[in-house]
Amino acid sequence: MAIGGEPRLDGGRSRQVSGSPVRPARVGRAALVILGVALLAARPAAADPDGFNQVNLRFNQWFLAHVLEPVARGYNVIMPKWGQRRVVAFMDNLAGPRNILNSFAQAKGKRGVVHTGRFAVNTTVGIVGFFDVAEHWLHWTASPETFDETLGVWRLPPGSYLILPILGSFCTRSLVGWVGDGVLNPLGYIPEAPLFAPTAGAYLLANINLLAQGMPSPWAPEGEWDAYRQSRFKFDPYDVGRRLFFEDEAERVNE
Repeated sequence: MAIGGEPRLDGGRSRQVSGSPVRPARVGRAALVILGVALLAARPAAADPDGFNQVNLRFNQWFLAHVLEPVARGYNVIMPKWGQRRVVAFMDNLAGPRNILNSFAQAKGKRGVVHTGRFAVNTTVGIVGFFDVAEHWLHWTASPETFDETLGVWRLPPGSYLILPILGSFCTRSLVGWVGDGVLNPLGYIPEAPLFAPTAGAYLLANINLLAQGMPSPWAPEGEWDAYRQSRFKFDPYDVGRRLFFEDEAERVNE
């Protein structure tokens, strides 16, 4: 889930509207921000801001338990499990351009071709991605690729460990990658949409949907709900969470 880590719907998005002088400027500013932070990521990491991180970790745990989870319970009532699976498929398809470009940027040509085929088939035959036709009919599968992983392949160090309010755990490099991946999200190119609004909304929906998927059906036996309530929130200690975060970063870069 977003609080404390993956998955994150890949963040801020640029816009481009034919004939509009404003949107390209926004794209340019976003690109400059990404470049500037990428240069910072290449510098030797400073000490992790542990005090800042631990305050945000406690807030994120509270926010998850008292805000997101109750909202997800309501969502779980109105959105059937079948619909929740369609939301996952749609969000996964939105990551297609990200997966394609980062695969080729890492010289993973075969994976890039598979992602290209998946995005084309699922966007058309799969009705804008609500159905993963490429996997279920054609057996086309490939691991996702992110800009964070690309920067790691390019030997940029991970940088400092950060926990941000609501957004969760990052290192400097993964924060740069998260923003960079967001520029590739197709929702960022909806004509005349407010900057970042479609992708921010999709980010929130994706995480509420993720929480709801982990819940039993509203009509499930009480025993299933008892098991869910006993296991729903198990947080790692701060030091353990940081260690697991960097281990996951290294594994994904070395894949």
